[in-house]
Amino acid sequence: MRGLRLTELYPSIQGEGPRVGVPTTFVRFGGCNMRCPGWPCDTPHAIFPEQWKNDPVVEPTELAERLKRMPGNNVCVTGGEPTMQPADALETFARYVLDMGFTIDVFTNASVKTLPIWMRDDRVSIVLDWKLPGSGEAQRGLDTRLRNALNLGVKDNVKFVVTNDTDFLQAIRVWNDLVSGSCKATFWAGVAWGWYRESRLVEKVLQEDLPWKINVQVHKYVWPGVERGI
Repeated sequence: MRGLRLTELYPSIQGEGPRVGVPTTFVRFGGCNMRCPGWPCDTPHAIFPEQWKNDPVVEPTELAERLKRMPGNNVCVTGGEPTMQPADALETFARYVLDMGFTIDVFTNASVKTLPIWMRDDRVSIVLDWKLPGSGEAQRGLDTRLRNALNLGVKDNVKFVVTNDTDFLQAIRVWNDLVSGSCKATFWAGVAWGWYRESRLVEKVLQEDLPWKINVQVHKYVWPGVERGI
């Protein structure tokens, strides 16, 4: 079995999504299929191979055992794009973590492959980062992303990151398409850091009477200017 490319492992609080504020151990893997040229990525160390290529490759059960020394009982699997890791190693890690009594948040763009069966476990919350035009990645893996989104359940989430009013209108169109299909997820909207005012986003959501939650990246307020380990 191949190992997992570990870029970061650290305790913090969950800064966004359904478990915001919960003590969480972040497991960040290196590698991503996207570059999001529309704005500077906030985790370049997990995106660009020249930055993560020398990060350690860790055996999945060894990595899971290290979580026992971390505070809290929630784990965030993120990247980069975590589904680019070897599927068997990622599943072994996740099932080991769940068996130890942890819950898991998975942050994914869902454009690489069909999301695996283990992510359907009630203890796993998927946060699908739906790429809008402002990211520059709206079309990459769109068919796969759509198929995955339509299979999300009530425990799962779709997150929009808005850079401008055009993105906001596109998010409404995507939301309408997904809810008219079989998607049962909760929908969230947040802003690209420094590109769109959160107050305007709130005004627009209220104006359109949308049943969305506002996603504020709390960790960026607690630790402004910090890029790693938050």
